[in-house]
Amino acid sequence: MGSGVVGLFLESGWVGKGIVLILMGFSVITWAMIILKYQYVRKAESESHAFLAAFRKTKNSGDLLKNAEALKFSPLALLFVEGYREAETIVKSHPDSKVTEEDRPVLALEIERALKITSQDEIVYLERYLAFLGTTGTVAPLLGLFGTIWGIMDAFYGIGLKGAGDIGALAPGLAAALVTTIAGLFVAIPSVVAYNYFVEKIRDMANRMDSFSMEFQSFMERSLLRRKA
Repeated sequence: MGSGVVGLFLESGWVGKGIVLILMGFSVITWAMIILKYQYVRKAESESHAFLAAFRKTKNSGDLLKNAEALKFSPLALLFVEGYREAETIVKSHPDSKVTEEDRPVLALEIERALKITSQDEIVYLERYLAFLGTTGTVAPLLGLFGTIWGIMDAFYGIGLKGAGDIGALAPGLAAALVTTIAGLFVAIPSVVAYNYFVEKIRDMANRMDSFSMEFQSFMERSLLRRKA
């Protein structure tokens, strides 16, 4: 089958060859993105799970900060680091690093704002390459179909010039024309599957970040924001 497809590719016209080569280039880029993104998502999930377990078990803020800073892929660890630093900055800006009851609502809003900004930035980072995967999944079949239509048109045109009307003369050209459709599907199917997989993973991670943000704010209430003047 493989040699047959290669033979049909060699028999196709220059437009068909060009489209197949373009699609193969898309395939290489797509698989590279899929592999890199899959590795990143797996590490992010693994580190986030480990950090969340440590966060719920260890209430020493200093130890948690060191743990979070060591985790480079976890969005939850990043939220903790940014939120904790924001809280520390706010508390240190007050006289004697003390926070009064009247200050708490404003400080809580500032921390919430910092967490939201960090979450949005992290989601944007997680969504890298998704647009390319989605576009490839949509465009590749259309590009393959274009090549097939062009090849069929070219086959009929060649038959017309030769004056031969039997199916034996037409079949090789039609078969060669279908190679671009096969190539388009070969590129599109993994792109669409990967796109949907990563969208679901990122949605799940976004929900985890929202839940962790609420846990973190409660953590701050029990620690830094309860310092009395």
